[in-house]
Amino acid sequence: MSVKKFLILFFIIFYPLQGFCDETIKAQNNAYRHNNKGLLYLEDKYYFGAIKEFEIAIDLNPKSQASAIFYTNLGKTYETIGYDNLAQINFEKALSLNPLCFEYYLNLAQNYKKLGITEEKLTYYSAKTNSPLNSIMVGLLYIQKGNVTTGITVLDDFCDKEPNLLITSGVKKYIKELTDI
Repeated sequence: MSVKKFLILFFIIFYPLQGFCDETIKAQNNAYRHNNKGLLYLEDKYYFGAIKEFEIAIDLNPKSQASAIFYTNLGKTYETIGYDNLAQINFEKALSLNPLCFEYYLNLAQNYKKLGITEEKLTYYSAKTNSPLNSIMVGLLYIQKGNVTTGITVLDDFCDKEPNLLITSGVKKYIKELTDI
């Protein structure tokens, strides 16, 4: 067999196999897979497995804005099994990674109520005037305390002052839900 025929045969056989040789590890894709697996475990009430999967997802992609959902899922799992103090840590981390998601504020405010630290956190967030986003937490904490009118007023004031932020539509939707009751 000639060298030319051998090379042609070699490329015909081995060239298509190169598609199967991609050994690049894509941590972000794997993180999403572990998160999805955790959601399936959570649905099946296999909480230990869900916690482990969410932790793996976080370890693979710890500091991106997208990983805020992994922290939220982990927090909700802890909350489901009664570990509200561990849920708080994860909800706070989710909020720090993605401060423009209204759901994260709501989860955290509800968690503070469960922990009985609403008043303490209201004082803390009221004193922090360096970011207009703190007003969202202040409004939600008033609502969690039972001062719904004051909470709605604070949230509505935020919407008036910050109409162009992405989070404002979520705040408006929440106000509408409260006032339609």
